[in-house]
Amino acid sequence: MQLYRVDHLHLICTDIEESRDWYCNVFGGKVTFEAEFKGRKVYYVEINGFTIIMVAEMLDGEPLPATIQTKEGLDHFGFAVEDMDAAAEELKGKGVKFVVEPLQVRPGLKIAYIEAPDKVRIELSERT
Repeated sequence: MQLYRVDHLHLICTDIEESRDWYCNVFGGKVTFEAEFKGRKVYYVEINGFTIIMVAEMLDGEPLPATIQTKEGLDHFGFAVEDMDAAAEELKGKGVKFVVEPLQVRPGLKIAYIEAPDKVRIELSERT
């Protein structure tokens, strides 16, 4: 059986700089990654080995990317896996629904999304 561990929390923020600063100031977080994704600011803030990924809010009337479900608040949580293909095979064998099939999003990062009860989304991340 694959080893699953909590990997990150993904927030969509109405004021991304305020959120970034709050997590850094309140919990001693440190920005470990900063970029833009489809024109949106993105920050990774690490707090004692746990990563919070923050993305600037989606605008009204703007279509959501396939990997994002909500316009604000908690979008999903993530599990890290060592072998995405093995994890996908194992989960599909248990009847788990994949919302987004495994895909390589950038060098060193493969992701997939599954659906838990109550439409809770879980991202699987394989980092190499």
